[in-house]
Amino acid sequence: MNSLRIFVNGFLIGIANIIPGMSGGTLALVLGIYERLIGALRCIGLSTVKRLLGALRFKRQALREAEAELRRIDFGFLALLGIGAIAALLLTSKLIVYLLNDHHDATYGFFSGLILTSILIPARMLKGFGWKETLVLLIAVALILGLSVGMAEKQLERVAYKTGNEVAIDETIGRATQFPTYWELGLFFGSGALAVSAMILPGISGSFLMLALGVYFPLLTAINSLVEGVPGLLKGTITEAMVAGILILTCAAFGCLFGLLAFTRLLNYLLERYRNLTIAFLIGLMVGSLYGLWPFREFEMGVDGERIDTAHILPQLDVNLLIAVAAFLVGCAVIFLFARLEN
Repeated sequence: MNSLRIFVNGFLIGIANIIPGMSGGTLALVLGIYERLIGALRCIGLSTVKRLLGALRFKRQALREAEAELRRIDFGFLALLGIGAIAALLLTSKLIVYLLNDHHDATYGFFSGLILTSILIPARMLKGFGWKETLVLLIAVALILGLSVGMAEKQLERVAYKTGNEVAIDETIGRATQFPTYWELGLFFGSGALAVSAMILPGISGSFLMLALGVYFPLLTAINSLVEGVPGLLKGTITEAMVAGILILTCAAFGCLFGLLAFTRLLNYLLERYRNLTIAFLIGLMVGSLYGLWPFREFEMGVDGERIDTAHILPQLDVNLLIAVAAFLVGCAVIFLFARLEN
C-alpha cells in the first residue's frame, strides 16, 4: 500500500510538472514528501554514478557497493516516484498536443493565466527590489524574447515543409518529421538540465522553463511520436518520427541527469548567496515567456495537419475571445488554489 501511495504521489507530481506554471515542488510539499525527496536527490552525486557503473563488472564487492549506494539515495522511493511521473507524462502529453492543435487559443489562454499568476509566487520571496534586481530581470526578459523571436523565425521556415534531408514524410504515422539540428539538441539538453533543477523548487515550474525556451511542445510531440510508433517497433519497423523523437528525448534525459548532478547544487548555491538576484532572474523568465504565450496568432496548416503559428495578431470580439478569456481566468484560479494549498 505504501508503494502504491508513492506511485500515486509521483503521478500527481508528474501532472503538475507537465502543466506550465504548476510546480512539482509545491505539490510535493502539499503531499508531505518534499523533505524526503530533496534529501534523496541531494545524496545523488558522482560517487553514485561511479558505483553503479562499477556494478557492470559483476564482481561481488562492486555489486554490494552498488546495492548500498542505492539504499543510501533512497532509490526505491525515487524509482516509484519517477515511474508515476513518467506514467502521467505518457498519458497526458497526447491530450495537451490535441488541445494545442484543435483548441489553440483557449489552451494558450489557460497557460497565460497560469504563468501570469505564478509570477506572484516568486515575487513574494523577494526581500527588496533595487536596481540590481531590475537589471537582472530585464536581462532575463530580453533573453526569453530573443529565444521566442528566433523560434518564430524557425516556424516560418517550416511552413513550406520542403522535403529533403531534414524533413521527411513518415508514412506509418502520416506526419512530417523534422530532424533536430545540433543546436536544437543542445537546447534540449540545456532545457532538461534547467527544468529538472527548477522542478524541485516550490513555486517554480520546470515545464514553464521548457515552454519559455521553446522546447515544451517539441518534447510532447516527440513523446507522442515514440508512443504511436511502438506497435510498428514491435513488428521490427522503426519510423522517421521515432528516430527524431528518440534523439530529442535522449538529449533531454541526459540534460536532466546532468541537472541533477550539477545544476541543483549550483541553483542551491545561487539561492543561498544571491537569493534576490536569482529570484529576480526567474521572474524575468516568466515575464518574457508571456510574449510566446500570446493566444491569438495567424497560422498555416502543415501537410500532416499540424498547426504552425506565423504571427501575433489582435483578437476580434467573438466567441473565441470569450472562451480564451474564460480559460485564462481558470488558469489564474488554478494557481491561486495551489498557492492556498501550499500555505
